Amino acid sequence: MNTYGVAYKLKRAGFILSFVILPTITFLVFYVYVNLDAFVMSFQQNIEGEKIWTLNNFKDVFANLFPPNDDMKEAFRNTFITFGVNMITFIVGVFVSYFLYKKIFLYKAFRVIFYLPSILSAVVLCAIYYNLLETDACRDLVQKLCGLSEPPRIFSDSRFANKAVLINMVWLTFPGNLIIWGGTFSRVPDGVIESAKIDGVNWVQEAFKIIIPIVWPTFALMFVLQIAGIFGASGQVFLLTMGTEGTQTISNWMYLQVYSVAINNSSNAFNYMSALGLFLTVISCAVSLTIRKISGKVFQGVEY
Repeated sequence: MNTYGVAYKLKRAGFILSFVILPTITFLVFYVYVNLDAFVMSFQQNIEGEKIWTLNNFKDVFANLFPPNDDMKEAFRNTFITFGVNMITFIVGVFVSYFLYKKIFLYKAFRVIFYLPSILSAVVLCAIYYNLLETDACRDLVQKLCGLSEPPRIFSDSRFANKAVLINMVWLTFPGNLIIWGGTFSRVPDGVIESAKIDGVNWVQEAFKIIIPIVWPTFALMFVLQIAGIFGASGQVFLLTMGTEGTQTISNWMYLQVYSVAINNSSNAFNYMSALGLFLTVISCAVSLTIRKISGKVFQGVEY
């Protein structure tokens, strides 16, 4: 009996291990090691092939950010604009999901239409979007609407490139929130909603006085996650414009800096970007934790 019990436990442990070993290794290598290495690199520099410990990377970060040069001003401005659009999309997504949850007319068709773009690869969608906006018909339409002397090249014109990138971002980021909120609203007890209907509660009152307080922990968590990604707000800038024509964002700029020297092991670009990334992470974490603390006091958690 004991032998059987030991063999059973070993088989059970082996079965469990076979499922968790790969994601565990992936987590340790591509998350723990990468982030730890980036943290260490922010305090190092390559001097004539030798690594030295220094705070010069952070000195360079502060020197370049206070005050920022024109490139950094553009990158941060576009990043904050992108973040603002993301926040608006987030709020709109909550209410659109609520209307779909209430099963408005053609709600199933809207679910398919909204979610369909997320099925395809972002590269494919950006290629379709790019070629669509660069068609003669679209360029002629923009020319007429803006009263221009000739049809513009949308992604090669600084007057339109950033707007086109933002529209594409809304199109691609909208569906994800609908799925999450659809699942969250579906967990609201039917008895609560039926009781509210008996009391004569309309849709607006139901949304703000019943639904949102019930799902507030989820809302607060997703809101904080949105805040935490403030400096990573970029959209598909890299795929559409490579940051040209006034569309540069801070995350895309950092990627291009590293990408340009990826084969040069003696470059300090990795170290500088690690320091900049650590600096921005500290700021975003401080803001996120503050918002999280404030949001936790708005509504008490509801168990259901």
